[in-house]
Parts: sequence; structure tokens; C-alpha cells
Amino acid sequence: MDNNLVGQTIQGRYYVVRRLGRGGVGVTFLAQDRQCFDSPCVVKQLKPRSANPKTLKIARKLFNREAEIMNRLGHCDRIPRLLAYFEQDRDFFLVQELIEGHELSKEIVAGQPWSENKTIALLQEVLEVLLLVQQQRVVHRDLKPSNLMRRHQDNKIVLIDFGSVKLVSTQVVDIAGIKKTIAVGTKYYMPIEQKMGHPGFYSDIYALGIIAIQALTGKHPREFAIDSNGEIIWRNLLDSQVDYQPLLLDILDKMVHYRYQERYAATGAVLSDLKRLDKHRNNQQTAVIPQEIAPSDTVYQPLSENLGVIDNQTKFKPSTATAEFIESNQTQPQTQLNNQFKFKIFPAIVGMFMFATVVSFWLFISKSSESEIQLSSYENSSQGFELNYPEVWSKQKRDDFFTSGTVFLSPLENDSDKFKERVSVLVEDLSGSMSLAQYTAESIAEIKRLSDPNVGEAQTVKLGDRPGQQVIYEGEEHGSSIQRMQTWSVEGDRAYIITYTAQPQSYNKYLPIVERMIESFKILTN
Repeated sequence: MDNNLVGQTIQGRYYVVRRLGRGGVGVTFLAQDRQCFDSPCVVKQLKPRSANPKTLKIARKLFNREAEIMNRLGHCDRIPRLLAYFEQDRDFFLVQELIEGHELSKEIVAGQPWSENKTIALLQEVLEVLLLVQQQRVVHRDLKPSNLMRRHQDNKIVLIDFGSVKLVSTQVVDIAGIKKTIAVGTKYYMPIEQKMGHPGFYSDIYALGIIAIQALTGKHPREFAIDSNGEIIWRNLLDSQVDYQPLLLDILDKMVHYRYQERYAATGAVLSDLKRLDKHRNNQQTAVIPQEIAPSDTVYQPLSENLGVIDNQTKFKPSTATAEFIESNQTQPQTQLNNQFKFKIFPAIVGMFMFATVVSFWLFISKSSESEIQLSSYENSSQGFELNYPEVWSKQKRDDFFTSGTVFLSPLENDSDKFKERVSVLVEDLSGSMSLAQYTAESIAEIKRLSDPNVGEAQTVKLGDRPGQQVIYEGEEHGSSIQRMQTWSVEGDRAYIITYTAQPQSYNKYLPIVERMIESFKILTN
């Protein structure tokens, strides 16, 4: 990576004073803004690994998108403001606010474990910033002590060096035109799903948990042992003379679980549990961490949602309430009536019959209303698809580094309803042309590894008018059981995926609507 920028003026404005740091994907410089009273600033140079035109095109798209995200995050004073971004000589540059302070790596020193209170304060402070970041649907991707700055002016923690920007420099297109991405993150702070290229909010929570354990034990993560299930063994590294709060240790364990499904899904839940610590100590008992419930409109999903087992018995199984109603009416006594009581019982039988008739009619009307629900047409020209969706459902765009598209969310039915059933319609850019069979094999393998080891074979279906595959599988989301049905098709180097996510008890209710959405799906052609 070039460092001959020292002493030069970039864009006729930013005079490079000296180099601050150098990483695997770029160089950071201290500069002066000659058009703003020589104000100090930070210039980050990102150089793509290849000069291949396709690589540059991909890098340019990522760079512009990430610059927009960094600009949105600028409202938070615990994240450096983006001052400018530009491309020059096939390199990409970010100009950011200079944070006067020191890295947290200077405070977390090997052999000098932190107190419990100091560790809790660090967790709370970083989680509060992460909460703002996640509200903008951003994953930091590279949390570690050296990317947490203690700002001198107010002693607050500032998050720097977002890993998502580094993706600009990790894109590679080989001679066959296949796009590849080198993993972004730091080894000891990066969970398994991030190493596989699928980070989520829970990935940042994992990294922060590792940092907190590092501070509390005074041991570098490289010293942590791993058990046969991939879980970190660290409690034996604690000071045996200190009376730690059991709930704090439980919280840290949950933050760093090997499988993301067993971790906290959102920072708010971690903060909520941290607030219970003092009360827990006063009660002198180990509290049980409750199952968290994330906001019902959360749409960011791990890759396991974009994978997908069809079970015809499950697919067309009547609802529990309907089954109980039918069973109760089929088991009414019919043959043991005593003749002397016939006239007394007859009115009751008539009443029961009328009740059953009314209920059956209500169920019929309810079902008819559901089948006649008004659908509206939706077109996503940027991703090249259209379909019909219930007009009473809300829409949210999804756009990350692996898939783009739209998520449709059902309305909440009443005050006790906390779960919005959803249908995500996503487009995944593949690393090259891939057959439907190949994509299906990879998807099933991914589900078995990350969500449902008992997932069965996919079934042949239609996605619109195109051949597709469909699976139904079970999983967990924010500590609750969920059921997913996924339908996909492949066209060239793109996969089109429709995923229906619902709680088991409401899965059948919305299934007819989802099937109509799948049937209406069309891929737009230029």
C-alpha cells in the first residue's frame, strides 16, 4: 500500500501530514484541511486488491453506498463524522473527523484484570452506541479494543474504523469473472457466521462480549480454550478471590455463544439484562436470563432465512383451534340418551346445533374474507422483480452486501400480538453462473449447519412461472420458535428467494396469502 502521500495535497485541499496506521486494506493519514483553517482530519486510503474493471465497478458501488451509511451515522457524536469522500487514481478516500484520544487497547492490558464495575460500565457505554448504529441497520464488523477510542475531551468511548467500509478493498474478480470477498474482521473477535461471510447484529454483540471477557480476566482471547461444541471456556481465568455477580457471567456467556441463534439478537436486550445486575446482587441469587423479544418490525435476517422443508402434513394442517372445534363436535354423545329425558335434552341439542351452525358460518366467512384479501402490485425495478402483496401489509427495503430486495410485514392483530409475520423477497448476486440444483444443495447444507439439522429434501415447485425449489424448516428467533417456508429459483448468476417467516401457531393462517404472492412473482426483463 502506497504511503508516498505524505507531504502531498489531495484533491487540492487535504494536506497529508503523516501516516497514522496501516492495515490489510488501507492506510490512514493525519491531514490538514487547507480550505478550513488547516483543521486536522483523518484521511483513509482504500485500494482495491485488483485493477480489474469489474472489481473496480463493484468496489465503487460499495464505496458510494458505505459513504452514504457513514454520513447517516454522523448524527451520533460517538462516531467520527464523515467530512468528504472521493475517488482518485483508482483509489478510494474517506475524510473523517479526527478523534483526539487513545485506543482502548492501552487500557485493557494483559495480566491486569478490570473490576466488575468497570467492565459493566464499558459494556453499557459501547452498547448504547451500538444501539444507535443498529437503528440505522448497520453492522460494525470489526469491534476490538483498538477500534474503541477513549476521547480525551469527555472520556467517552467512540467507535472507529467500521469494517463494512473495508469491503471496498476486499472485492476481487478473478480471470473467470467470478466475484469473491475476503472476510473482514479480526480473528479472535470474529464469530463463526462472520467468518463465513454472514455477519449480523449478533456478530457485534459477540465481539463486545469477547472484549469484556478480555478486560475482566486480563487474558488475551488467544488464551481462551474451546470445548467440543465450539464454546469458549473462560470462567476458570477469573480471580478466585473476587465475588462476581453470577448474572453478569451468564450475560457474557450468552453474548459469546458459538451459535448466533443462542446469542442476544439485539443490543437493547443486553442493556435490559445489565440493568438487573444490582437487583440481582441484592437478592443474592442467580437470576435466569429471560428470553428476549426483539422489536416486531426488525427485518434484518441472518442468511438462514434466505435458505430454506416441505412437509405436506404440516403445510395443510388445520389450526389448533379448528381441530379442537371439529373434535369436540365429533365426540358428542349420541347413543346413550334415556327416552324419559328426550324432551328435556332436545332443546339443548337444538341450541348446540344452532351454535355449531353459527360458528361454522363465521369460520366460512372468515376464511372467505382471508381468500378475498385485496392484493396490490409491487415492482422493484432496481432488482428486477414484481409480485402482488396484501395492501394492508407494510414494506421495508433490505439492502446489504449479500442480498437486496423488499420485506413485507403483516399488521399486528391486537395489543397482545407481538410478532409481525413477514415475507422477504430477495435477490442474491452469485459468484458466477449456478444451476438450481447446485444452489439448492448449498442452501440445504447451510440450513443444516446454522438452523435445522433435521431439514429434509427440497421439493420441486414453481416460483411464478419459473422452476423452483421449496423447503420448510424450523428455527429460533429472539428465543422463540419460528417456522419458515422458502422458495427460490436461479437465473444465470442471480438467485431469487421468497421466505415466509411466522410463529408456528399462525403459520397456516397466512399461508394462502403467501402462496398467492409466490404464484404472482415475475422476473423483469430489460
